[in-house]
Amino acid sequence: EGAHASAIRRLIKEAPPFRPEASPEELVAEFANGKNRMAAFLALYTRGSKALPAVREGLKHPNWHIRRWSAMFADNFADGATLQALTPLLHDPKAEVRVWAVHSLSCEICKDGPNPIDPIPLLLERIEGDPNIKVRRQAVAMLAHHRTPDARVLPVFKKIISEEHDRKLRLHAEQGLERYEASGLSA
Repeated sequence: EGAHASAIRRLIKEAPPFRPEASPEELVAEFANGKNRMAAFLALYTRGSKALPAVREGLKHPNWHIRRWSAMFADNFADGATLQALTPLLHDPKAEVRVWAVHSLSCEICKDGPNPIDPIPLLLERIEGDPNIKVRRQAVAMLAHHRTPDARVLPVFKKIISEEHDRKLRLHAEQGLERYEASGLSA
């Protein structure tokens, strides 16, 4: 179990029960209420993958807070159908949603099984085309720490290092390039 999941489990133990009789759909709807978001997230977390149908519906909700928190939940419990449902959120109008779509689609540390989606082209597209620096940073960071270095990423890292003005973006690309080269990949 990773540090992220361990921290969530600790929060669950420390938090009072939140709406234990609520359905997963009702808990997802609570993501619209700023006061109840974390409590609803923790309550859903205890339901695990049983909450995924409601979370997939939340990924399509008109309220961006519900989409964002549903994407956050999907990070730890995503199955193939949920990962597919996350893909459109890479183009969500809200950067806060796109950041979590990037993370949840590509974080290998937070998932138990293999990802049926090849996240590399999706992340490369976000690096090249997203107007928000935080989304671009997240995409570069996810590629820099991808379990299996991928040769398609090397030219992008090099371009970022030579052309990008954002210090954090360059740092992630430098770390990724070092890691990839240490694994035997070089361009």
